[in-house]
Amino acid sequence: MKTLNHTAALAALCLFSMAFAEQANAQVTASSYSNGGTAVANASGRGNTRLNATAVARNGGYARANMTGSGTNGGFARGRSTAVANGGVAISNGTSNANGWGARSNARSTARANWGTAISNSNANANGPWANATARSRANAQWGQFSRSRASATDNRYTYPQPVYGQPTYGAPVYNGTYFTP
Repeated sequence: MKTLNHTAALAALCLFSMAFAEQANAQVTASSYSNGGTAVANASGRGNTRLNATAVARNGGYARANMTGSGTNGGFARGRSTAVANGGVAISNGTSNANGWGARSNARSTARANWGTAISNSNANANGPWANATARSRANAQWGQFSRSRASATDNRYTYPQPVYGQPTYGAPVYNGTYFTP
């Protein structure tokens, strides 16, 4: 009975350590600067991530920058979101996901407004064994201009095992020169 109690305590400690180690890999920074305006910066995290959000506002401008992330399961999520407003409105978003094996994900979004309105979005996903995914977005607006930019990327490479094109494998698709056949 004593051994069972020690084993249960050791298992609980290992689970706690694994949960803490997963959160320890999240590196998140958020910065906001204001000189006569409103600056908001958010950054999230979770799992294996490196995220940054920066917002700068001057002369009554409004700047907001967001970033989300996710990572988990050995995947990696990296992202940056920047919004700079000088007397205008600059909004930037981010979002990046990743999951298993080599699933890296990258999202970068920048919005700069100089007495104008700039909105920038970005998105990136990656899921499968050798997935990648990257996205960039940039929006600049000057003196009464409106600018919007979007980007999106998705790699769901779940073809495991990777098919050898032209040679049939059990359960994997085969490329016949025009399209994949099961």
